[in-house]
Amino acid sequence: MMYLFFCFMVLAILGLLNFYIYKRLIKKFLIFKYFHKLFAFALTILFLIQVIFLILRRNQYEYLSDSLYEILAMLYAPTYCLFFVALILDFIRLVLAMLGRIDKKYNIFLRLLFEIGVVSISVFLTYMSVNSALKIPEIKTLNLQMANLKKDLKIAVLTDLHLGKNLHENFLDQIINKVNLQKPDMVFIIGDLIDANPKHLESYISKLDDLNSTYGTFYAVGNHEYYHGINQVLKLLKTHTKMKILLNQNEDLGFVNIAGLADLTGISKGLYAPNLERIKADLNTSKPSILLAHQPKTVLLYNLKDFDLILSGHTHGGQIFPFMFLVKLQQGFVHGLYDLNQKTKLYVSSGAGFWGPSLRVFAPSEIVILNLKGK
Repeated sequence: MMYLFFCFMVLAILGLLNFYIYKRLIKKFLIFKYFHKLFAFALTILFLIQVIFLILRRNQYEYLSDSLYEILAMLYAPTYCLFFVALILDFIRLVLAMLGRIDKKYNIFLRLLFEIGVVSISVFLTYMSVNSALKIPEIKTLNLQMANLKKDLKIAVLTDLHLGKNLHENFLDQIINKVNLQKPDMVFIIGDLIDANPKHLESYISKLDDLNSTYGTFYAVGNHEYYHGINQVLKLLKTHTKMKILLNQNEDLGFVNIAGLADLTGISKGLYAPNLERIKADLNTSKPSILLAHQPKTVLLYNLKDFDLILSGHTHGGQIFPFMFLVKLQQGFVHGLYDLNQKTKLYVSSGAGFWGPSLRVFAPSEIVILNLKGK
């Protein structure tokens, strides 16, 4: 029911955005004067495609092939970018009206030149917003001090890869290559690794073992693993990879604890809910401790004062402006480093992949390299 309500709201908003683009951009531009009906038809088709994608993207029968899925996922970007261009132009018109210059007749050549420039900028912004989602993330380096840490550590942090219909084997290959060039001591994968039927990843998920590090790869589940069958996901990873799966477990490496908390989605699903007490039973608090917890709002719900560093993802940094403000309300955190108390820090990664439409705006993806030093 909640998903149906979500779909209805999204489609209502998309319909209004496309209508706004037609009324406030297409009909206002001189270069489109003789093409109004054509653009009305094009925007209607675009809206119908957006409807089809939203309905079918989670369908269990998987009517959409990977190639078709990838194309349809990109077709939200034109609506998003053209809406903001139209909105900015309306703001300019408002300013001109306030200055009493709205009725001034401008040279037709300059007007056409301006309109062509606006269209060119719109095309560029659409390309950039899609490319920002699909490109291989840049490396973000973060230097932190940790009390009682006996040796320096370089940790590669990956969250929200969302391997599935849109991001698959080639994306994973390039992520692995980029991480390996950093020569980390360990790799953390913090949830939303898989965003498809697990059986579709059987042919390449073993490549995760190509991640090279001194102490191995540690994995904690995210909410999307539950959506696609948490038991099937865990079976896939246990069968095809050698990752250390931390499901309410702690791994004592001698000089540091690495713990993984099950995702909050497990509470509503009634399966693999977070169990902090189970982790604490094996936690040697005389050593520095790192907790992998997919959703950052976990720190608002549990007493995590025994941990020096908590690493999360889930938010995608908001992914699409201005949704980071809603993420802040829902999660309490969006992206970056937060001091929770004198001892405990939280880092929320914007993630390596994306969810839904191929679109990232003011929320670039990232691969995080943590350089931890003792103090």
